[in-house]
Amino acid sequence: MGSAVPGLPLCSSAKAHTVMLRYTLNGIEATNVLGNCLSMVLGPGNLLLLSGDLGAGKTSLTKAIASGLGIEEKEVTSPSFTIIHEHLNGRLPLIHVDLYRLGPHADITEIGLEDYLNGENVVIIEWAEYLKDPLVETALKIDLGFVDEQSREVCLTGKTGIWGQRLLLLDDCMKASDILKLHP
Repeated sequence: MGSAVPGLPLCSSAKAHTVMLRYTLNGIEATNVLGNCLSMVLGPGNLLLLSGDLGAGKTSLTKAIASGLGIEEKEVTSPSFTIIHEHLNGRLPLIHVDLYRLGPHADITEIGLEDYLNGENVVIIEWAEYLKDPLVETALKIDLGFVDEQSREVCLTGKTGIWGQRLLLLDDCMKASDILKLHP
């Protein structure tokens, strides 16, 4: 088991020096709350790696994060065909990447992604499991899975030193929203 941070529920596969948080999101409202809470703990240079099946909610979560950063949700669409979308009009610049069309072993140098990893942007990568270099050292990994048609399970994993305190704040935000109580 990984390093426990008081107050955080751990996912079953925690590793040393890693903090994990798990939620069941019942409906789009819960996804929006998670995205808003996540946006509050993000800063320049943060990298979020989203993984999950087609339709699991990666783009919906990205829209909710963008909204929390002050970017209009309608501006955020899946960049499946363009690979990278820039959203520069929020509290922090958001770079939204979708590796689905590149498939397994996507190379960040081929698409110019490394130019955005300059410490100034929040970078969200959908289909992060396709990365040849997973960039896991400083990233927050977010895995989304189906529970049923309306519900998703989400597991957030990050290095304790980087993400531990921020995930505590995220968990406080989620609890304060009452969304977890409304949908047990």
